[in-house]
Amino acid sequence: MRERSARRSLIILAFFVLCAPVARAANHTVHVGGSGLVYSPSSLTIAVGDSVTWVNDGGFHNVAANDGSFRCAHSCSDGDPSSDPWSATRTFSTAGTFPYHCEVHGPSGMTGSITVTGAPPPPPNAGTLRFSQASYSVTEGTANVTVAVSRVSGDDGAASVSWQAAPGTATAADFTPASGTLTWADKDDSNKTFQVHIVNDTLVEPTETVLLTLSGATGAALDATHKSATLSILDNDGSTGGVPPAPTGLTAAAASTSEIDLSWHDVTGETGYRIERKILGGTYAEIGTVGANVTTFQDSGLAEATGYSYRVRAENGSGRSPYSNEAVAATNATVAPCVASSTVLCLNNGRFAVHVAYVSTGAGSGDATTVPLPSAPDSGLFYFFSPTNIEMLIKVLNACTFSTPRYWVFYAATTNVQLVVTVTDSQTGKVKTYFNPLNTTAPPVQDVDAFATCP
Repeated sequence: MRERSARRSLIILAFFVLCAPVARAANHTVHVGGSGLVYSPSSLTIAVGDSVTWVNDGGFHNVAANDGSFRCAHSCSDGDPSSDPWSATRTFSTAGTFPYHCEVHGPSGMTGSITVTGAPPPPPNAGTLRFSQASYSVTEGTANVTVAVSRVSGDDGAASVSWQAAPGTATAADFTPASGTLTWADKDDSNKTFQVHIVNDTLVEPTETVLLTLSGATGAALDATHKSATLSILDNDGSTGGVPPAPTGLTAAAASTSEIDLSWHDVTGETGYRIERKILGGTYAEIGTVGANVTTFQDSGLAEATGYSYRVRAENGSGRSPYSNEAVAATNATVAPCVASSTVLCLNNGRFAVHVAYVSTGAGSGDATTVPLPSAPDSGLFYFFSPTNIEMLIKVLNACTFSTPRYWVFYAATTNVQLVVTVTDSQTGKVKTYFNPLNTTAPPVQDVDAFATCP
């Protein structure tokens, strides 16, 4: 009997442990005035993300931070002293100590203080967590939209961040409010995603917005300028008088080893833009959307020293425009000396690393084999299938003494295989990529604007 009773007690204890509520941000109450010129409690310690509600129990009072960061009475946007039975709530999102006072009876008399404790600082090179773009857009008929969150500039240690999709001008009749947590393992800098469910209806409505926020980052910093984003829901029940024209002037430029920034010219009559990407030699896939009049996009979580091609199209309630021009860019490489090998040429005093990948119709794919030219250190050769069959000559020339100082990249290939030529400046980490499609005679390349850093 004793053994059965002990077992039953353990089962009950386990049930309560498993059903214990998950710790959430707390709210703390501070009473103001009443029987004296005091805040009760006058000192309070809370955690980052917690909120404090001040309740006026009687008297002509308010709450004003000594550093001016908040001023509360009827609300924290209406902080004038009042004898009404007011209450006001403020959430503290950063660690620190925040002394405050009543503007009528302080700061030497009626005072209080909030101490906000935070998580320990993340390890060095832990990176920063951020939305991959500032705005998203989706047509109402799309069931779900995928939102990406990036970890950039470091990946040391595990990290996590909470996300929320909350009403802006859109309501729960237009989308499903939701929240959750995204996690990264140590050395993981891939994008993490969550989905927002969109509700389709038959009403003719203006564009409506959902507010996306990140908070409570652990193990990595939270990017203060990219911790919020807007999702625009585009109506599909009315007509705007025809599809918009194709965007023009699309450009792409590397921002880091994992990010490429895009920009294009705005068009008229659009309610948003859709962005597509492909790795050189691959196929296009949509990677994001932005709202009306937004003409930039940050593509994060990319592979290092890799070339990508982009295109953009506009849309409105009548449909989608033709595609923009295509723009090609490569992510930067980590700065490191060029190391020559059977697949890497080091040209121009070893400053530039050259690699060629190929895909053929019948002979497979691989990395081209180098043929260095010791007597011509700015130049080199490659073959694909046999050392008796040289396929490419490439050279990187120093034109830094010209009126427009540059390093030039010239090459010629006697082939119709698919080529991805990657040239990396080992001094700056800048990368240029060149692409030739399969079964297309490779044209000669004379890029006199390849690398701008001289010498």
